[in-house]
Amino acid sequence: MKLSKDLGKENCFYLLLFVGSFLLFAMFYSSPQASWLQNLRWNTIQQAIPHANNFMAPTNADIHPEERSNTNSTFDGTGEKFEEETTANKPICDFSDQRSNICNMTGDVRTQGYNSSTVFFVPPANTFVPKEQQWSVNAYSAKMFNYFTKSVTVKQLRGPQNAPLCTVDQSNTPAILISFGGPTGNIWHDFTDVIIPLFLASKPLNRDVRFLIINYQQYFLDKFSLILKDLSRYEIINFDEDKEVRCYQHLSVGLLNHKDFGIDPKRAFDGFNMFKFRMYIRSIYSLPMDADIPYKMDQHPDKKPRLMLVARSKSRRFLNQEEIAEVIKKNGFELVQMEPQKNDNLTEMSKVVDSCDVLMGVHGAALTNILFLRTNALMVQVIPLGGSGMNFSANLCYGEPADEMRVRKMDYHISPGESSLVDKYGWDDPIVNDPEAIIRKGWTYKQKYYWNEQDVRLNVTRFEPVLVKALELLKA
Repeated sequence: MKLSKDLGKENCFYLLLFVGSFLLFAMFYSSPQASWLQNLRWNTIQQAIPHANNFMAPTNADIHPEERSNTNSTFDGTGEKFEEETTANKPICDFSDQRSNICNMTGDVRTQGYNSSTVFFVPPANTFVPKEQQWSVNAYSAKMFNYFTKSVTVKQLRGPQNAPLCTVDQSNTPAILISFGGPTGNIWHDFTDVIIPLFLASKPLNRDVRFLIINYQQYFLDKFSLILKDLSRYEIINFDEDKEVRCYQHLSVGLLNHKDFGIDPKRAFDGFNMFKFRMYIRSIYSLPMDADIPYKMDQHPDKKPRLMLVARSKSRRFLNQEEIAEVIKKNGFELVQMEPQKNDNLTEMSKVVDSCDVLMGVHGAALTNILFLRTNALMVQVIPLGGSGMNFSANLCYGEPADEMRVRKMDYHISPGESSLVDKYGWDDPIVNDPEAIIRKGWTYKQKYYWNEQDVRLNVTRFEPVLVKALELLKA
């Protein structure tokens, strides 16, 4: 019995010693002098990874109050406490938009271009991420063209230990990674899919943003150099050939594409719209901002309104352009003829278009040049055969934008007899006499017959009243 009592006293002694030690340790660990212990893991990472101190995670006090409630804790199995992944530090990859895919990241973001095309999102050292996640992102703003562009891999790592070491620290400026692939080279797509979305994303940043380009094309940089230099003060990075590991605190992959050749003011900064964008383009190319149409600026009694007739070199060509030119001049217009090219100098082109009162052409990319027309100038769009499908496209791509840009418009719908499809397929073929039946078969058929195979032989007698009406509008 004495032995048992002695053992009991000894056990009580050790129990009290253990509890006392635990309390002393807890008091020490919670004291300011013990901060080295709390930060031991991060200090180790700082020594291993250059620039790591530039990518400290926000503390709980730095997180927006609405986000703090989402911050939870867990243990990694060793007894060390980690913050779980929260909305404040994880990348947001949104594939839900009908037109665009986009990833926005804030924190420790690293890029690796050459032979990789990868963006790494690195969680803070005290963050527990259960597993690595990965997304394949089309950096071209119109995701329907993803088969024409390279993809960017966005990886959310489990920790800094898995990240490539930074070689270039650009964390003081945000960055946007975009594609110049897809159908660029077509000026309508150049503006719709690249220039307008890039403008909306970068203009509020007052040139303090870097551009990383996948599917890099030098001609595009040369053609739109004035706009790109206005949006960013930094050298543009060819991501395809970039062998550096660049580090950022804010990076977006992809751009939001609101609509075809347009801006949704409800989604744009400061309610920005296409009229303001046209005025912005005029400022970039040093065009007069508040001037009336050229015809009304010149008070000379023999002054004629100037009409630019745009020609096409492939499909939807004017087959009788000389005849059209004669009827235009006969009805009191000074004629300017133009055939746009991929590498056109936009400074020169913009000044020629600005000098015109009317821009006329068959439905197609060249009508994008209405951006350079003055307020209350006129667009005449010749709409080929193609039923409701062609009519819808004509209105969506140029009719609605013209309204939004305060450019007046007139449409001329050709008759079946003015289409080259009659020569090829005959009057009795549904392609000619029932376009709606063809349209119901889908885009492949619409594109083949009405976009790619069709040219226009304008009936100048039938078209002449359009010119008469156009002259009346300009004089009003």
